[in-house]
Amino acid sequence: MSLALPPAEKRIFRAATAAALLGALLLGAFGRFREAAALTAGAAVAIVSGLWLSDVAGKLLVPRPRAATRYDWKFVARALLRYAFVGLAAFGSVLVFQGEVPWLLGGLSAVVFGVLVEGFRGAAAGRSEPGEEEDGTTPRG
Repeated sequence: MSLALPPAEKRIFRAATAAALLGALLLGAFGRFREAAALTAGAAVAIVSGLWLSDVAGKLLVPRPRAATRYDWKFVARALLRYAFVGLAAFGSVLVFQGEVPWLLGGLSAVVFGVLVEGFRGAAAGRSEPGEEEDGTTPRG
């Protein structure tokens, strides 16, 4: 997995991580340790899955207009094994935290929360298209 994420994706995963940690710390402060563990497990599965999805999508994108996408059987096998692992981790989390499934779902929503935060942040900055931030400047029309 390459860790060279675009700045917007880094902010999404940072916001997701911060939200999950804050939620787990607040639950722990109130003595709800099992719920905090369920929230953390759900967020960990979601964040790892999101990072892997970003990696797969980055490899499928064509860098130049006439370049061919580069993937082979190893790429496909690695992607399938990653999602089999994520599926098993999610299944195992549900088995371990049967009474805390709502907290697991809350943790799984951490990346969605990160996307929402980044969307509101972009809207507040006046950006309406994702391409406007590629080079760090807003184009003048």
